[in-house]
Amino acid sequence: MGREGYRAPGVGPTTGTGAGGQGAAKPPLPCALSPLLLLLALLFSGLAWASPTSPIPCAEQPYTLETPEGLAGGGNLEFDGEVALFSDGACLQTKGLLLQAPSLRYDQASGELTARQIEVETPRYRFWAEESHIQDQVLRASGIRATTCRCGDDLRLLSKTLHFDTQTGEVVLEDSQLEVYAFGLAHFSELRLDPNQPLGDNLGLTPAGAEAPLALPVRFDFDQGLNVGLSEFPLPDAGGRSGKFSTRLTLLGLRLGSPDPILRLGLAAQEKNRRASLQLDSKSSGVASRGEVVDGPLFFVHDSEKGRYAFGLKQAFALDRFILIPYGWIAQDWRDGTPATQEQGLTAGAELRYNLEMQEGPFRFRLEPFGVLGFYNQPQQYLAYGGYAEGRYEGDFILQVGYTWAIESTPGRFWLERREATQKLSGSLRYRGLGLEAGHDFLKAQTEASLRIGLVQDYGEVWAQLHTCWNCVGKTLSNGRDDWERRELVVGFTPVPLSCTYDLNLTPFLGYDFLRQGVSRWGLELRYADCCFIWRLGYQEIRLAQHPDEVANGKLTFGLEIR
Repeated sequence: MGREGYRAPGVGPTTGTGAGGQGAAKPPLPCALSPLLLLLALLFSGLAWASPTSPIPCAEQPYTLETPEGLAGGGNLEFDGEVALFSDGACLQTKGLLLQAPSLRYDQASGELTARQIEVETPRYRFWAEESHIQDQVLRASGIRATTCRCGDDLRLLSKTLHFDTQTGEVVLEDSQLEVYAFGLAHFSELRLDPNQPLGDNLGLTPAGAEAPLALPVRFDFDQGLNVGLSEFPLPDAGGRSGKFSTRLTLLGLRLGSPDPILRLGLAAQEKNRRASLQLDSKSSGVASRGEVVDGPLFFVHDSEKGRYAFGLKQAFALDRFILIPYGWIAQDWRDGTPATQEQGLTAGAELRYNLEMQEGPFRFRLEPFGVLGFYNQPQQYLAYGGYAEGRYEGDFILQVGYTWAIESTPGRFWLERREATQKLSGSLRYRGLGLEAGHDFLKAQTEASLRIGLVQDYGEVWAQLHTCWNCVGKTLSNGRDDWERRELVVGFTPVPLSCTYDLNLTPFLGYDFLRQGVSRWGLELRYADCCFIWRLGYQEIRLAQHPDEVANGKLTFGLEIR
């Protein structure tokens, strides 16, 4: 009858669990609620389901059976010839996956498992299906509903069919639709998911390797006026064939209500090694545009406000530790940002880099010198050279010292080939909750230093950061005089990331300027987590600007992130 893997009540687990030995992720439960959070939970309870209780692992079910697909189990087991029927909490546990169903049929002759009304859990997703068949370590199901929400499915994917390879972990949804609060956002003819990746990575909404949560592309804040609209709003390709959002739309009203409002329209697209973008800003002074088109080594870039455009090619060739980058372009540039210093012409040349890295135990050394040689369509040539050297120690503490230098022997005509002259020494020290950074610019005779001390607790981190700068250029005083020295202390609290449902936290900070003896900045952000999203509402105000690009004003922000 093929019952070698069968275990009756009271008998220990069978040996050789194979794929069934992997534990499946349990759905997160709401944390203990304070009276305020309990009230919020009651208000939102009509919008989402309650989190289910943690399922019993298949290995702890009264009856289990080893199958080629994983470990099957249930509270009741019956045999009908070669068919095993699990019921009363039937489940299948395999690599990174837990499947639950009212009943589960396993045909030992064909090796096929079938079930109806199943629920599948992975580390990041929950799937529901009306019918399913599992054979050769592949789950095929129909009538699919999937979500990343901790409870409920206000953010969900609806699909006709699902193909789940339990060995590779790849999920393919056919004829699927993305919905938020039952509102359809996009349709895909074929969508490929990695159950171990966030939804934003699977849909191509976040850069590869990004650790930040996916923020919805809707902007609503107040900073020198009202800012509202869509910022890089993702659009699926025609027909949804790729299952990726490769096109982004921007439609923003910036600084509305101020003397200088801006209406911004933008469109960007990317596919493999090709990308294109265009942005138009309508202002009271006129229309400004910027954009780029890149197709392999060919490119075109322009910025009307800076009087820049260029069309040309650039290609990198790796030769062991050397990198050779030949280039050529026709370009225009305003050297000081005005038409009076306009330059136009042709450029051709090459850049050569050498990368040397050595490591001995906790010590590391890196050296990357470079040289740039360019020729113009006039009796002039461009030569620049420099590099970067860094020494690093990583042990009980982390110590880093680096030096950056660049020398221009002749002036460059265009911004693309120019390497601005610089001589900077920098260093940093990290030890537990202490961080020290310092740097000195020899050409500007300017020194900056920053000391940060943090105390990490179970509930978050209390921190303080002192930033100082000597011989710093920038008109930041209220009377317009140059501010040659800055000394600001900022203290704040960063709570642990929200992991509970119907939970909230506060992130405050306060800055003080010792030289001008006043509060330099302050702010507060409130975060609230429901089943699917994290809602953010914050306000920050700069009272004494510390940098030339800072403006003394208040800023109100609103945001939404996918959990």
